[in-house]
Amino acid sequence: MKVASPSPPLSGSARRSGAGAGARQAKGRKPAADHRAEPRVHDMLAGVRAAGLKLTPQRVAIVRALADDPSHPTAQEIFDRLQASMPTMSFATVYNTLDALSNAGLCGSLSLSPGACRFDPNMTPHHHAVCDGCGLVRDVPATGPSHPRGPRDVPGEPPALSGFEVRAVEHIYRGLCASCAARAGQPAEQAGSKRPAPRERRRAPHGPEAG
Repeated sequence: MKVASPSPPLSGSARRSGAGAGARQAKGRKPAADHRAEPRVHDMLAGVRAAGLKLTPQRVAIVRALADDPSHPTAQEIFDRLQASMPTMSFATVYNTLDALSNAGLCGSLSLSPGACRFDPNMTPHHHAVCDGCGLVRDVPATGPSHPRGPRDVPGEPPALSGFEVRAVEHIYRGLCASCAARAGQPAEQAGSKRPAPRERRRAPHGPEAG
């Protein structure tokens, strides 16, 4: 077994980055661990192996970081979280591992623009709530047929779906989370309904100005 050589000392910026990550975790930014993570880890590691990728310590750490995180992290967030303990790991390793899991159907790939692609370890039918303020993404349990067998299973099917084979029905709820709504001084349930009134546009005067 090959023994890894001692890691080189971190630069000042890397130390600050690691300290900042530790401070963020100390403030409770990392969500609580998901009790379903261990079975997910087993399935995800099998998927990485099936994709032809070697199960290196770095890839195992990436899989565990995703499976244990219900916050729908981006590849950059996972990279930043693991960089302090694995300074030689590249961002490409993180992204390629997550991409292999997504292609194998072992995690979801969410494009909740604006922002980078997010990865979701929860593969049970559900929807998402996205905060416009901080970017928080939360799972919302699905109450209807989120994975219909065909277009006829979609309630209230619009005419445009005629002949379209529906794979899934997804809903995205946008607004402000409770924390951002509190900072904005309005209840969370009203945050998405209020919009600022449009400004009155002043018209330019016609003709020469009075002296």
